[in-house]
Amino acid sequence: MSLISVKWFVCSAGVFGADEDEVKSVSVMEGDSVTLNPDPAKIQGFILILWRFGDPVIAQINGNEASYPRHTEIFRGRLQLDQTGFLTINNMRMKHSGLYKIEVLQRAGTSNMKFTVTVYESPFAVDAGVTDMKLMSVKEGDPVILQTDVPQLTGDELIVWRFGDEGKLIAKHDIETKSPPLYDETDERLRDRLQLNHQTGSLTITNTRTTDSGHYKVKISSNKQTIYQKYIVTVSEPGLPPAAVAGIVVAGIVVVVLLVTAAAIGLIYHRQTIAEIRKYYS
Repeated sequence: MSLISVKWFVCSAGVFGADEDEVKSVSVMEGDSVTLNPDPAKIQGFILILWRFGDPVIAQINGNEASYPRHTEIFRGRLQLDQTGFLTINNMRMKHSGLYKIEVLQRAGTSNMKFTVTVYESPFAVDAGVTDMKLMSVKEGDPVILQTDVPQLTGDELIVWRFGDEGKLIAKHDIETKSPPLYDETDERLRDRLQLNHQTGSLTITNTRTTDSGHYKVKISSNKQTIYQKYIVTVSEPGLPPAAVAGIVVAGIVVVVLLVTAAAIGLIYHRQTIAEIRKYYS
């Protein structure tokens, strides 16, 4: 029988069936979770279940006990394997893309099923999950801090900041890798003016400009939860003191009154001149 390839697309945690003679291609958004679900008929009466990523075993059930080999560090704290053989992977990263295989040992023989998982990014990932929106206002030139509701990061978070209606990626930090944050260097608007807090995931914009006004979104994914937040930032030009504004308003009113008066005097003079000319000729 020829190999059958079926592609399913999902945006968050999903469930996927697989027969022994087919491979399922699964797409999942970075930071979300996915559940790989083998055919229940192939699991009944199992003696041993082995889940592999590539070749190494990443999870197994022997009897009633599930275990996760320590040598697979890229899955640390992410895997959940239950008695149905379902494998859930939380807080996905690009590095988790690849071929997953399940081997089920039964008295009648061994069953094998395969899944191809692709992890991708989406500029609109935050929109669907936003439940909290904050309004921020700042004068041009002043800094603004977009505070998250995370009191303390635990060390396995993925922090993604996006800007504008198009969801442009401006800052990203995978804390688990212990590498510095990545900032977008292709956009002149925010270059060298972003600072991401390593402890809370908050984003600071220094030396703000009016072009910084707009929508900011953050998604913070961990092995335990995913947090979405949205901010509307307004950057206004520096204003004048109230006394100066009042003086400008008064001066403007005086100028308008003078112009109106001058126009009225000119009109009266013009009418008088015409009347005198008509009287002279008559």
